Amino acid sequence: MEIVSTLFYSITDAITGMDRQHTLFSLGIAILFFVLVIFAVWGKRKKMIKLPYGILAAFFTCSILFLCVLANDAGTLLFLPKETPKEVSDTFFTACTNSDSRTTLELSPQAVDLFPSFTTENEQSSILFDSLRESYSYSYQKESISGSVGSYSTKAEETAEFTSLSIPKLAPDVLEKVNSELADLVENSKKSDVYDENDNYRTDVLETIYQNALEETLKKSDKYYTTTQVTLNLSYEDGSWLVTPDGALKNALSGGVPSGADLSNYLKSEVLGELTYIPKTYTIAEGATQGPVPNADKYGKASGPAEIAALPSKFPRLTEGKESFFNPDAVFVDQDFYYYGDDTILTYTWREILFNHTCTFAEVYVADPSQFRRKLSGDTYGSPIQKYASQMAKETNSVIAMNGDFYKFRAEGMTVYDRTLYRFNPYKLELCHVDSKGNLNFTYAGELKTSEDAEKYIKDNDILFTLAFGPVLVANGEAHVSDPNYLLGQVGTRYSRSVICQGEANHYLLLTINHNYNPRTTTVTIPETLEILMEKKVKNAYVLDGGQTAEIIMQDRVSNHIDFNTERTVSDILYFCTALPEDENN
Repeated sequence: MEIVSTLFYSITDAITGMDRQHTLFSLGIAILFFVLVIFAVWGKRKKMIKLPYGILAAFFTCSILFLCVLANDAGTLLFLPKETPKEVSDTFFTACTNSDSRTTLELSPQAVDLFPSFTTENEQSSILFDSLRESYSYSYQKESISGSVGSYSTKAEETAEFTSLSIPKLAPDVLEKVNSELADLVENSKKSDVYDENDNYRTDVLETIYQNALEETLKKSDKYYTTTQVTLNLSYEDGSWLVTPDGALKNALSGGVPSGADLSNYLKSEVLGELTYIPKTYTIAEGATQGPVPNADKYGKASGPAEIAALPSKFPRLTEGKESFFNPDAVFVDQDFYYYGDDTILTYTWREILFNHTCTFAEVYVADPSQFRRKLSGDTYGSPIQKYASQMAKETNSVIAMNGDFYKFRAEGMTVYDRTLYRFNPYKLELCHVDSKGNLNFTYAGELKTSEDAEKYIKDNDILFTLAFGPVLVANGEAHVSDPNYLLGQVGTRYSRSVICQGEANHYLLLTINHNYNPRTTTVTIPETLEILMEKKVKNAYVLDGGQTAEIIMQDRVSNHIDFNTERTVSDILYFCTALPEDENN
């Protein structure tokens, strides 16, 4: 009965869908039927034929003609395939989940490149492809199959939900794991074990870390499964069903990777292409009494100002975004340009004439604020030992150093060392506090009234050490006009000066202006020193002990002319050192 019913409805649908030409043929057959019936009636009257047989002959003849016209218009009206569209669909989807390309090609000859392939066969590719293939599954949507078991049409459509691993979904988590593992490796390894000679990550390191991250992420691969609706179009040709899958199935089988992409490299390029560069960070412990030994081969003497001006561009990770204080067009006293540069510090010295004063400068860039340090003679507060600044610079392995505030020479001021407040007698002094980020912070006379105020300030601002001389010359880029009667430094008198200055973070300028350097130039007052530093556009500047104490030392050599041509023993220095361990500084 189902076959008869299907045939009846197929004929009905074919008749209603007939085109104009075939409709005219059908009309002609109907007219022929009536003519034959009339002929049968006439034949009965003449007693030539029996009427029932004549009518039946006319009916069968016209029916056959009508079916021929109908078949020519609609094609096959009824066929009985060995397999239903659902059964063929099941076979095809099962072959897909098993990566059975032979079966899928038998059912869909055009699906030659339905399954993904990879060009690079290695462990990473195998891990990824195995996880992708294991993720395949399918299920039919409820009441969604149009080519169902009871249909005898030559065309059918099957819709299902196909589940597979989404490779693009993997990328963010694999990248996060790669960056995390890289950060740990960079922190706990020698630089040469992570980077090549061009400061790029070593290929073998990235390969290992990427594979580890991929394996770890795929331990929970179902987290990255995605379900896609796919449709199979089926047509019955030459005695069998042929399947035409839509593009959604190919995309699902490829794990969501864009068409044409190489699966073996797609995820890796997505991950490693977004890799965060993690520079090796070197720090020096707060309690260390010296820095690592600098590489003697990295000191040098430049041939002229152009070579010095080019140095910052050779150390972009230290200097990027920072405006150099060096002017290659300045009026230089001589051609004594000295420098040192490694991955953690760049410094160079020069002497130029500004406003008729001979100024010795040292510009310093460091990678980490822990490289800006203070040393007390004897490495303890209150030590009776005094040493030459050059001697202490050598003891600390400094790359560049300068005198400090000579705290032992006077009772006034506030002394903080290793975060500890040792002396609180600020009187009317302006103080310079160096915090753990290497920044110069200032307080002014009367601001810290009690030792409790000082202790709170130290804690709140994470102060490592405090300098007590002054005055402040520049604060946050603005000139600070000093009291003419400031306690220290003989503000209005021409005198040898020493100043510590800061630009951007981890960027400093050291300055001395000395007696007896050049008969054509003079020493300076504090207002004249301020004029020089405003010309250099420093952000912060603070005056240190001057006179015979004022000096800058590089590679155990004093860069400036010292008053009276001889060093004075002092109680402390400021210094900058490399952070590279000696076995890596090559």
